[in-house]
Amino acid sequence: MYKDYILRELEKITVMMARLAGFKEEAKPDEFIKLADTMLQNEFDIKLDELLALSADDFETFLVKGNYKADKLDALAQLLYMHAGPFIPSPETLATLQKILLVFEWLEKKHHSSSFENINKQNIIYQFLQENYE
Repeated sequence: MYKDYILRELEKITVMMARLAGFKEEAKPDEFIKLADTMLQNEFDIKLDELLALSADDFETFLVKGNYKADKLDALAQLLYMHAGPFIPSPETLATLQKILLVFEWLEKKHHSSSFENINKQNIIYQFLQENYE
């Protein structure tokens, strides 16, 4: 029964992420933000602009208090990654990329979860940071 619940939750998140990716690819930022807000509100009780406005310390506190499972953290990282792309040097992009890296770190250290996709995204972020901020 619990397994069925987890599978339903994963399916729901997967469908939302696919729709978000479609809006991003179609250059529909308003629809992307509206759907992101809905997903974040339902899954994390926060809206995108509120999440992006959190300082690094407040974002970490948000993660600690939420005690989120790996699948939700991964979905959060993917959403933030989609939102940040294409990466353009700015304080907002830097803050968002730092949040993504923190989520990936939490997935690896606290949930012992990693994927080739996430490792690739981390490498892309590190390369962008190196080229633009060092």
